[in-house]
Amino acid sequence: MRILVTGVNGLVGSSLVKLLSKKNHSVLFTSRIKEYYASEKLDITNSSDVKKNISDFRPNFVINCAAMANVDLCEVEKNLCWNINVRGVENLVKSCINYQCHLVHISTDYIFDGQKEGGLYLETDLPNPLGVYAKSKLEAENKILNSQVSASILRTILVYGNHKNPNIVTFIKNSLEDGKEVQLVEDQIRMPTFVDDLSVACIIAGERKAKGIFNISGSEQMSYFEIGNQIADHFSLNKKNINRVKTKDLNQKAKRPYRTGFDLTKSKNELSFFPTKFRKALDLIF
Repeated sequence: MRILVTGVNGLVGSSLVKLLSKKNHSVLFTSRIKEYYASEKLDITNSSDVKKNISDFRPNFVINCAAMANVDLCEVEKNLCWNINVRGVENLVKSCINYQCHLVHISTDYIFDGQKEGGLYLETDLPNPLGVYAKSKLEAENKILNSQVSASILRTILVYGNHKNPNIVTFIKNSLEDGKEVQLVEDQIRMPTFVDDLSVACIIAGERKAKGIFNISGSEQMSYFEIGNQIADHFSLNKKNINRVKTKDLNQKAKRPYRTGFDLTKSKNELSFFPTKFRKALDLIF
């Protein structure tokens, strides 16, 4: 199969480079800047860029990893956020329809407000985004669902992985190893997702041309504070440098949902998705 991947220099993109390089597919790795893993330049906000890459390469499916994901920056740079997360997706949708290729798009748990009891969301639960980033990701989902494009929308939660790309796990581990204190909230609960699990799900969704929304995350629900303690225990680091704080203490620009998690039944049944346990993933990363 022929696969085009956008945003390959990020955490998910770099994982896909690693995994797809081991498969017998023809893959075009692209990014806004042609460097590192990217063999071609593709800025998804540029419709001509998108059309040229897709029309020239003619992929069977596109995996979109390009996004503006800094939720606090999105509150400040609202137009830029919307341009990348919504208009960029619109450009991909149009070209995928025109050239008859399947689109695999990554979305987020942040489309929910975190008020559901137990926090285990189904694909069919009603979203209620709290911030600009969350609203842009939900709007992108709607652009896809309201079009004629063949597509998989993979919602995910707090992705961690490759130690060369900054993420929550590497931040905590590196900080503790350097003797630095870290502030970790105890009242935000997530199901952290190993990046290679998400990447495998993206590939399978594309290969199967699975249509609709799928929940892709880890299976263990824990607070950021608990994540930090598990990392410290696993690598025998000093837990005294982990400070337990509340969300209100951080004065973050963007509102976050307090508790999110996913019911993974649909993804297990249709994508053969079985997530890696957090402690095992730590060994795989480092």
